[in-house]
Amino acid sequence: MQRGPAHRYLRFGIALFLVAFALTACRWVIEPPGERAEREKAERARAIYAVPVEKRPLPELTTSASLPSVLEYAFNASGNLEMAYREWRAAIERIPQAGALPNTRLDFRYMLSAENMKSFGGALSGISVMVEQEFPARAKREKRAELALLEAQATGERFRAAKYRLQKQVVQAYADVALNEALLGQTSETLRLLRETVEVALHRFHAMEAEGLADLSKLEVEIQTVESEQRSLQIARGKLIAELHGVLNRPPDAKLGTVSLPEIRESPEPAPELFARAVRRNPELAALQKEIEARGAGQVLAELEKKRDYSVGGGLEQLSPAISLSLSLPLNRARIRAGIAEALALRESAGARFRDAASDVQARVVMALAGISDADRILSDYRDRIIPKARELLRTQINTYGSGGGDILDILDTERLLVDFRKLTLRAEADRLRFLAELEEAVGDDLFNFVPAGQKPQEPHP
Repeated sequence: MQRGPAHRYLRFGIALFLVAFALTACRWVIEPPGERAEREKAERARAIYAVPVEKRPLPELTTSASLPSVLEYAFNASGNLEMAYREWRAAIERIPQAGALPNTRLDFRYMLSAENMKSFGGALSGISVMVEQEFPARAKREKRAELALLEAQATGERFRAAKYRLQKQVVQAYADVALNEALLGQTSETLRLLRETVEVALHRFHAMEAEGLADLSKLEVEIQTVESEQRSLQIARGKLIAELHGVLNRPPDAKLGTVSLPEIRESPEPAPELFARAVRRNPELAALQKEIEARGAGQVLAELEKKRDYSVGGGLEQLSPAISLSLSLPLNRARIRAGIAEALALRESAGARFRDAASDVQARVVMALAGISDADRILSDYRDRIIPKARELLRTQINTYGSGGGDILDILDTERLLVDFRKLTLRAEADRLRFLAELEEAVGDDLFNFVPAGQKPQEPHP
């Protein structure tokens, strides 16, 4: 029976329908619950990184370099922080890849024969066009998408961890520079005090007291010692500023304005509350929790390998409509069992890491709280009580010495004590700032507001 053009058109129409169906199927993507919220979190954090680093508005630090300005500069310029953000965005884009169908396969064949080459109709009859689409079990695709989402959420928490890690590095480097500046100021004050004592000693020397000359020599040695210490601090200043610039991604020889330790007098919460808050908010722990969940999803996915996958195809086979159906048979049970065992081992490994990390976080909270308490003790005892009494003693000794009594060595001993006490309080202030930053990193929360909310990158919340 002779088939007319209408029949051929029908066959082509059927083939085109099958092709269109396969192309449409390849767009079916599973969106797991939570993907949209994770994308919104990443979009809120995008504001800083939407602008190239060379065009970002960075604070001016050449005149005045307060800690909030320095932190804002770091958040805008840090390569490590931006890298963590980009990795987060990349992890999010793996979610639709995991939830999508495999690529559609197009198979085109032409049978070469003498009969097919004789006429146009014969040439068409030698063409075969088949479109094939693989359909994995839907539960597998759902679990793959869920696994990718959990891994993206863990990466988002690591971006938050990178923010607190950078903040701690900047605060600690800044505290070193500020302490150096304060110690330099202290040496200048010590030299002023020693030179005032020299004036008193000169008075005794002019009064023809024999011990006056020896006292002047002792004071000269003391002054030279303090001047040497001052030069040492000036040499160290360049190194400390270069270290701070390294954290900020600034040239090592860039000018840095005035720095000073900020007044942060807030007291931390009690230890039990901080423990609970750290377990709930610490970004590394949150990332490990998501990793445990991801390993659980991986274990379920390994179990789902027991399910069959299907492939559907359709097209034209020598101008005749054709369809195909195939399925994968999960016959290699040893491979499946090994995959399940591997997933279980990875999940248990993540759980073990979480236990160690939780213990480490609590230990860091305890150590930071102890450091803050000790710094507060020093500031309370020495700055408020001991130093004022030492200054009063020194004034009494200088007055007595100027009146012809006392010993210059007693004055020098008191001056050394006063200097040591003052250095102790300056170091306590710097240490307190370092421990505050350490506590914020351990807890994973802005406890002391080092920098205003509008000047720091947005972060995901668990």
